[in-house]
Amino acid sequence: MKLRCWKTVSALFVMYAATAMAAPAQTSGTVSFAPPEIIPFLPFTYGIAAGDFNNDGIQDLSVVSIKGSDISVGLGIGNGTFGAWISTFASNAPSLLAVGKFDGQNLSAAVNDGEQMNAAVMLGDGTGNFPNVAFLDIGGLYANGFAVADFNGDDKLDIAVAGLATSGAGKVFIFLGNGDGTFSGPTTFSCGGQGIGLMVAGDFNGDNIPDLAILNYGTSQVPGNIAVLLGNGDGTFQPPKVRHFPKGFLAFGSGIAAGDFKGDGNLDLVVTGFSGGRGAVVVLLGQGDGTFKRGAVLNAGPGPQAVAVADFNGDGKPDLVVVGDEYQSFNGYMAILLGNGDGTFQPASFFSLGGEGPQQITVADFNGDGKPDVATANAVSGNISVMLNTTVLPNRASSH
Repeated sequence: MKLRCWKTVSALFVMYAATAMAAPAQTSGTVSFAPPEIIPFLPFTYGIAAGDFNNDGIQDLSVVSIKGSDISVGLGIGNGTFGAWISTFASNAPSLLAVGKFDGQNLSAAVNDGEQMNAAVMLGDGTGNFPNVAFLDIGGLYANGFAVADFNGDDKLDIAVAGLATSGAGKVFIFLGNGDGTFSGPTTFSCGGQGIGLMVAGDFNGDNIPDLAILNYGTSQVPGNIAVLLGNGDGTFQPPKVRHFPKGFLAFGSGIAAGDFKGDGNLDLVVTGFSGGRGAVVVLLGQGDGTFKRGAVLNAGPGPQAVAVADFNGDGKPDLVVVGDEYQSFNGYMAILLGNGDGTFQPASFFSLGGEGPQQITVADFNGDGKPDVATANAVSGNISVMLNTTVLPNRASSH
């Protein structure tokens, strides 16, 4: 995979807080968050990911918008705010991000191209800039999802790309990393359904080899499903194991995540969507062999869009964070569903995002207090919401 140099253009953005930090925290049940910090960006801000792009040990933010052509990195200060924003030309109308140290040193970002129907890895230089790019040729399909893992066991990060055709058909493309920011391949595999979307990598059958769980939205004629491709350890995969969604459930948005929700060592899945015309989150309980059985259908607000997993209250049990909007007003909200550790969850606690139309979500500790915070890309309002976790954790006197 050849490298091509791109001119890097830096731009500074000013961050404004929607609510002063002195305002009371949003509190619900046993979790609380500071008022949202709002960072102005561009209309149709879709993609967001956290990571340390300048190697200073502080979490930064990377963001893309389909109204732009750049990937922008906000360098974290360490207190939950961001200083300089650096922009680098990435692709046309990007809407997805995934990050990884593909050269073994600096954090890079994979982005899609909404116009030329391909994808690329923007290779970071350790300052927040991306001076080189490795193109990922997926045959003119639309890159609709990324997953990053070491699929062939050589201690070098690889990348999987979900390629979607206009017909609704799709494939999974595997690019094996060479360890220097270049890639070989791709090899292609069945996605196990129609309307391929996001993917998540994880060991779903307990053999210490990364697998893929793929969200297939389906069509009006073909029901949606979760397809699991079990890895062979050499960069290839077995035929997909398919689990159809419950009757009446329509997968929607950017919502798929994995975690061990029942504490048995088997990875489970969670998917956002609609059931009976109302927003719903479906939990799928892993059986340890790459198959899943249906768990709870949860209420996480009227329009759940994206989901992530973290321990927000410090009890050692994975919780869910779901972001969505009310649709009629597009007012964005965040729902925290605390895990009970047995595959079930407590009723959602809701918080205002201060932005409209949240699309994607990232979780990281932005202020260095040891608690997971949340940031969202808000498409309708064209901004970013940063939600700092102020929950008092067990055996801690106070939080920031």
